[in-house]
Amino acid sequence: MKPNPRENEMTMQLLEHTAKIREYCDYLDEHVANVERAWKALQKPCRNMPFIYDDYRWFSIDAMVRAHDLSKVSPEEFIQYQRNFCPVGEKDKSGFAAAWQHHQDENPHHWQHWAPKEYHNPYEAECHCVCMVIDWMAMGYKFGDTAEAYYTANADKIELPDWAVKFIKAIFAATKEASQ
Repeated sequence: MKPNPRENEMTMQLLEHTAKIREYCDYLDEHVANVERAWKALQKPCRNMPFIYDDYRWFSIDAMVRAHDLSKVSPEEFIQYQRNFCPVGEKDKSGFAAAWQHHQDENPHHWQHWAPKEYHNPYEAECHCVCMVIDWMAMGYKFGDTAEAYYTANADKIELPDWAVKFIKAIFAATKEASQ
């Protein structure tokens, strides 16, 4: 049987798309593993902070860590993120802005989700704040940075309430002191 060039081209395209989807899934797996690693790394230096020794806060944060970025596999985000970060050919930004907004709306580790809200339970906002730092630490593992360096470089764009700025700086100080 004679090879069909059209079928060969379609097979190659399918393999290329599959490889890019796998690349994005690998990135997600790595990030989630880094989030878990960051949560573990934060616990010892912050052992004297209430979010570690208070069971309510610790278990709340632990549950958020285990559910970290689950929305990235949703229909509202998966393909849009994959096409933006691991594209076949040029980046495809169509739909990415809506996917990013969905991600922020669904994930309280992003300050855009929790900082503008008023919380009746102050511990809830604190837990979200810790998860934000954990996410920054995880990204730092990937890109050779620290959560503090990320915050410092982007503080002018990150709109946190005063209590949150003091809180994350206390976390940064505790982790820095532990590493010395």
